[in-house]
Order: sequence, then C-alpha cells, then structure tokens
Amino acid sequence: MGKQTYYVSITQKLIHQDSSESSDYEVHLDDEQLSILQDMLRAMDQEDRYTLQRTPVPYKSADHDDANDEFTGQLKELYQFIYDAGTDDTRAEIRNLRILDKLEHTDYNNRGYENSPMNK
Repeated sequence: MGKQTYYVSITQKLIHQDSSESSDYEVHLDDEQLSILQDMLRAMDQEDRYTLQRTPVPYKSADHDDANDEFTGQLKELYQFIYDAGTDDTRAEIRNLRILDKLEHTDYNNRGYENSPMNK
C-alpha cells in the first residue's frame, strides 16, 4: 500500500485522517512511517509526564536538567520527522518555527563544500 495523508497534532499527540484543527501538520506516510510516528508520539507523551513530575523540584535549573534536554531532543526529532514527511505547507510552517537547527545553520565548511559559492 502506498502513502496516505494524515494530520498530526503535536500538542495533543494525535494522528488523524481528517484535518480537525488549523494547528495540524499534513504528512504523507506509509504503514511503517505511521508506526514510527505513533511510537514517537507515545514516547513524547511519556517524556512529557516525566518532565512534568520534575517541574516542582526546587533549585533545579531547566538548563541543567537532563530530562528537559531529552524532551527537547525528542521534540526536535519529531519535528524533523514531520518535516521530512510533510507537504510543502507543512515544511514552510516548521521552517517558520525555526526549531530545526540544521535548517537554520548549514555548515558549508563540511567536506564536499570546498568550491561552493556560499563558502567564499
């Protein structure tokens, strides 16, 4: 079976076959990709709960909290997955969020870019 269109709500951690909200991201997924996305959303939900439990811990700065770092990393992976599977509109919306570093900071000093006009 080929790819089907789905709508993803990151805040609600849901995948729909019909667009229900303007905040949903439209993606095209095959069965394997759908399963991966479902697993990612489940993991985010579990990490969400763990991070929430850590919130009231006194004197724990968010910038020194491994749980917060892990949550941020998972969130970026989720956005990257949705970006890769998304429509042009979905990709534009995610680019506008400026959450994916590699879309913002292309490193032209990597091997293979020696003669790039952007590397001069």
